[in-house]
Amino acid sequence: MRLSSSSADMRQLVPWALVLLSAAVAVGAYLQALHYLFISDDTVYIIENIKLSGLHFTELWRLFIEPYNRYAEFLPLRELSYWFDITLFGFNSAAFRVHNIVLYLLCLPLIYATTLELWRYFRPADAASAPWAAAAVTALFALHPALVESVVWISGRKYVLPNLFAMLALWLAMRARRERGLSVPHAAAALLAFAAMMLAKASYVAVAPIIALLWLMFWRDIPAPDRRRSQLLWPLAILILAVFLVIVFIVGSVGREPVSFAIEAVTRMLAVLGSLARLAVTPESRHFFYLVLEDPYLPVMVVFGVVVLAAAVVSVVMMLRKRQSLEGFAIVAFLLLCMPYIQMIPYLSPSLVQDRYLSLAAWPVIVLIVALSWRLHPMPRTVLLLVIALLWGLQTVERPRDWRSLEALIDADVHAFPGYYMPAENKIIYVQLKRGLHREAIETANGITDTDARNIMIELIKADYVVRDIAVATGNPQEAMTMLWKLEQDIKLPAQASWNSTLNHFWGRVGFALIGEWEFLAKQFPDAAPVHFNAGLWLLKVHKYQEAVVHLRAAAESPLLPESARGTALKNLGLALIGSGNVAEAEVPLRAALEQSPPDFRAYCSLSDVYKQTGRFEEAARAKANCRNLARQEAIK
Repeated sequence: MRLSSSSADMRQLVPWALVLLSAAVAVGAYLQALHYLFISDDTVYIIENIKLSGLHFTELWRLFIEPYNRYAEFLPLRELSYWFDITLFGFNSAAFRVHNIVLYLLCLPLIYATTLELWRYFRPADAASAPWAAAAVTALFALHPALVESVVWISGRKYVLPNLFAMLALWLAMRARRERGLSVPHAAAALLAFAAMMLAKASYVAVAPIIALLWLMFWRDIPAPDRRRSQLLWPLAILILAVFLVIVFIVGSVGREPVSFAIEAVTRMLAVLGSLARLAVTPESRHFFYLVLEDPYLPVMVVFGVVVLAAAVVSVVMMLRKRQSLEGFAIVAFLLLCMPYIQMIPYLSPSLVQDRYLSLAAWPVIVLIVALSWRLHPMPRTVLLLVIALLWGLQTVERPRDWRSLEALIDADVHAFPGYYMPAENKIIYVQLKRGLHREAIETANGITDTDARNIMIELIKADYVVRDIAVATGNPQEAMTMLWKLEQDIKLPAQASWNSTLNHFWGRVGFALIGEWEFLAKQFPDAAPVHFNAGLWLLKVHKYQEAVVHLRAAAESPLLPESARGTALKNLGLALIGSGNVAEAEVPLRAALEQSPPDFRAYCSLSDVYKQTGRFEEAARAKANCRNLARQEAIK
């Protein structure tokens, strides 16, 4: 009996041994990147984030009322985790990556436990297989190559951290199931875990309908005499909480750049969904940028997206009719987790599809794969899952090497997608121009297949050369300013940028590259009032109000600024002060603009806003009338 008991205990440990082996392989791969430097957004979130690093322990509550990063993302728990790393370890990139790896490892037991509960619920007749199935799902999840980006990239903290809370919320939601209703402590704890998840990454809001669907199914399982409608308050509560927290996120995140809709939005949505599904199941090489709308196989991806959408709709209908299946639930969960990323509500992105979008969505896909494989005999099933694990594991071992530097990361995509404008733009702006490699940058730009993108990048490279080489050598910034304004006039969004968010992002990056050129000129020629004047105008145009205030004030106060431009400088200084939130301060330069010779009467329009916001409504009305008269005169001219 003892031998039999011992043998049974050993068999129970085997599934966990598979999980530990897979986790060890993945961690070994991630440790390759342990001492890599901060890359791309890491610098913005951590190194340059003086606001966060200077936060005192007694002021941590401020993280929950305003953004603490330059991108104006409201992610208080992510920022809190960064603050702890900075406070304890300084700017040690290895410590930040170890933190990411720990979060990744903590998520694995929750993947196992949640999958175990799901298997037992959807397949009660095969409950004995649940530990093995859960172990297979967890092991494959641990090896999935889409997770590399979230774990190795320090900025991926905003995915590995909510992964932990999301799986905790799902596990608690499953544990809340009772024969005659939901366990109040477990359901309440699930709501708390969900709230924590949202404070780490609001796009994970799709977890709410998944939990609501589970709780609705649990309610329908209750015998009719014991079923109460009041028990439906729990799924309703998590949906209401989700809506509330989304509103908090929208209000807290001030940086929004809407992209217009078009009929092509349907194609875009289906193509993104199909591409995400492809990346979730294939062992292909991983990239930072992916072709979607530019992909020669775009029609195939659209069809793939249609299949996923149709399968999810059919699964929902079957669930509502009590014909529940684990496979159907997995498809619905995958669709829901992808919803925030499929561009139904457009947002600017350097790539319509990215690995980190699958950081959690890979889990239901793996559940689906394992559930389908369980229909096979043990031997072919084992071989199939081992092959998948091997292929995914090879990609997970290989991918971290690309993160050794920004140049290596971008070069991998330049070679993978020759002619694609996004990696080429990043290589030119963030690598070659920073090193003054203008000839090499021209070669990279000439390789771009999109004609408009190629031409604008060549113009940017030439302008950078004039700004950083010619202007500095001659001591005269005039030619550089002329080229920068010419480049500004040539930045015209192509029609497809209204629905191709990646293309829109590309052109936006060109505009922001001009900020660096103007800032460089201003530093090289600190006493040149025309440089500050033009730099301020451009920064105001791209809504960099605080930076615009600095340059426009320097220009307006300089005796070297031509008198003909002083009124315009003062008027724009007032606009920049309003944009930066310093409304009361804007009155002085706006009134001064009206006193110049010649005066800039457009200041009346801005003064009307200043008076209105400071409660001086009569003065606001008079300024508004002057503004309207000015508009009529301009129309007559």
